Amino acid sequence: MEERRKYPRVRVSGDVTVWKVLVESVAGQEWAGESVDLSPGGLKVRFSGDLKPGTQVTLIFIPPDGGPMIAAISAVARKDAQGQAFAFAHLSYADFVRLQKIVKART
Repeated sequence: MEERRKYPRVRVSGDVTVWKVLVESVAGQEWAGESVDLSPGGLKVRFSGDLKPGTQVTLIFIPPDGGPMIAAISAVARKDAQGQAFAFAHLSYADFVRLQKIVKART
């Protein structure tokens, strides 16, 4: 099967510490969740919200590299049994490079 993802992703559970993610909707709702997997292009989150694809939110999280918090405007890409996948819509270049390094170190 052909890989359709633009960026590689890594699981961030099991032997890697799962970190907390705050999901904030444009309407002001907030949900606390846990990361499932990560790529430089997005993040999958397990949380109690049920958002439709295309819904824009802000994801706030501290990646497992111990660096500073990232707040990224993101859009719901899809949902499955493991959580909701978000594509980063606005991520600084420095944060993009930082996430690339995290993923590369774990692949």
